Amino acid sequence: MIRELGRAVPVIGQLLMKKVAAAAIDITHRCNLRCKHCYWWEQDHPNELDDVQMVRFFRALRGQGLRAAILYGGEPALRPSICKAASEVFDFTLIFTNGTLGFPEIRGGQWILSLDGPRQINDAIRGPGVFDLAVKNLQKATRPPIVHITITQWNEPYLEEFSQEMLGLPVKGIGFSFYTPMHTKIDDELLIPVSKREGVIKRLLALREKYGEQIGFTEAMGRQLLPTAGFHAWNSYERCPVSKGLRCYKANGEPKACTYGDNADCTRCGCAAVVAFRGAFYPPHYETMRLIWGLLSPGFSPKTRNGKGDNGN
Repeated sequence: MIRELGRAVPVIGQLLMKKVAAAAIDITHRCNLRCKHCYWWEQDHPNELDDVQMVRFFRALRGQGLRAAILYGGEPALRPSICKAASEVFDFTLIFTNGTLGFPEIRGGQWILSLDGPRQINDAIRGPGVFDLAVKNLQKATRPPIVHITITQWNEPYLEEFSQEMLGLPVKGIGFSFYTPMHTKIDDELLIPVSKREGVIKRLLALREKYGEQIGFTEAMGRQLLPTAGFHAWNSYERCPVSKGLRCYKANGEPKACTYGDNADCTRCGCAAVVAFRGAFYPPHYETMRLIWGLLSPGFSPKTRNGKGDNGN
């Protein structure tokens, strides 16, 4: 834990100084699902780097001072050896997955499982049987993953039910984003308008009060999502703090504007990374700093309502 903290300090320092500290990399353009809300299928995808080229690319980024990596796809678990290689090159590695291919042991890496609500909602979006398969694999994981849900009109009524179910499983915690539309595709069935976020945010904070740090959402983060508070301080590409500290790449190594691609509608952004960063440091907020530390550190154990994590932290 002390060693992890020592590695985290330079990353946070680089971000505060508005220097690039991390890379978000699509390590594959392939996916075994076709989720209805996914921006991925709205884009053209070039060929991906092969294994040797990808590892060489990782090392080049690390040589430029990038200490952390976030792996996306497609489905990153289709390339488990590349996930492992990233964790050996970078100080911190986060890997997003749909969970259907399991959670291979990645030393120093943190798996993040994307689900879209309880079984009936998740499978309506991701396909029949996906929820049960992901949960089955989750229960066999050697280290608890973080669960992430993108909040949409479809799953918003079920946030309490979903949180209760997930926290009854061996998970590290739950993270939340709001659905971010593309300029090329604005789906009114999915999008919760910025003006309607406040009620959802209050419910997330009530869940935080009930379950403790396993609910990865703080009051400081909530303020960043509200048009009456901090949202308009960052909701353009030019003002986005993540665009300053994070380089994003396609599976062939070419740069792209954002983790959501080149056509994300920043005026309606709901990205958890932005609200966590601004919530933690603008102004400084200890609870949200702990949340970021918990995300980076595989050994971190969040405090529950009894005030202790599994390891007493």
